[in-house]
Amino acid sequence: EKLAIHESKESVNYDDMATRLPPGLETPEYTVVSRCSSAKNKKASSYEIRKYEAFSVCSVPMRKPRPADATKTDAKISNPQLSGATSFGALAGYLFGKNSASTAMKMTTPVLTRGDGEDQTMSFVMPSDYWEEGSESLAPQPLEGSGVRLERDNGGYRAAIMFGGYASKSEVSRRKMQLLENLEKDEEFVIVNGSPICLAQYNDPFTPPWKRRNEVFVPVVPRN
Repeated sequence: EKLAIHESKESVNYDDMATRLPPGLETPEYTVVSRCSSAKNKKASSYEIRKYEAFSVCSVPMRKPRPADATKTDAKISNPQLSGATSFGALAGYLFGKNSASTAMKMTTPVLTRGDGEDQTMSFVMPSDYWEEGSESLAPQPLEGSGVRLERDNGGYRAAIMFGGYASKSEVSRRKMQLLENLEKDEEFVIVNGSPICLAQYNDPFTPPWKRRNEVFVPVVPRN
């Protein structure tokens, strides 16, 4: 019985996960290339290989202190005690109008977190108006001193594991390890050298754990 419960947690109900996307919010577009079995449990569909279209993001370093006059650039956060709240506030400030054009843009999903230590960054996906090549230069520019920068993600292949609940540090670490173990045995795709694993969180902090969708994913390329 314990084994059955464990296997049910590790398997993914893709139809259920699709319903957990927040309605009305844009998200990067991708095509599922394949769904692969776990290296440890061949009966469970453990991870996906996806091919993403290009999109743009606004990003901010998570380990650098915010400026003393951050109220000019950052949005006020309802739960400032949460991990990453100051980075979230910087990006929300930019997206909701604290930018060169004083223009509010639409919220998107997911929130992306990449890297570790001093290199850790948080990103919001830009609205699709700025996904075409070169169009990010037409977007409202971040205010000086905000730390926010605009970047283009050229898309391509990604290997991804989806999971529900809260993205605690221990759970994210476990899922990253699971993804790496599976890709070590993948006969078709290999991780792009030096690429960090990215955490994607799709829901707001008030969404209950049984309705949440999280992912860890990493760029991959076909094996030669």
